[in-house]
Amino acid sequence: MPGALQSRPVIVVGGGVAGLTAAIALRRRGADVAVLERAPALAEVGAGLQLSPNAMRVLDALGLGPALDAVSLPSRAVRLRDASGAEVARLDLARHRPGAR
Repeated sequence: MPGALQSRPVIVVGGGVAGLTAAIALRRRGADVAVLERAPALAEVGAGLQLSPNAMRVLDALGLGPALDAVSLPSRAVRLRDASGAEVARLDLARHRPGAR
């Protein structure tokens, strides 16, 4: 249903992964999108970012898969550890997204 939001003004607050993804999706539906971000520039912050298989499906659907492939490393699993460092849970990401990057 492209154009369903034709020229409707939309403000997205926050230029993180969710905000930018929402802005792209809304723009593709025809909305006139403005993204508000308080940081003076979008820059790398912290140690990294891990996107779930569901998030990757959304980004793939928006056509962003190839761009992500160019700048990312594959995650095979998420491991949760307790305060002593012992593994308490493991989520096998490859099993949930065959052919995952």
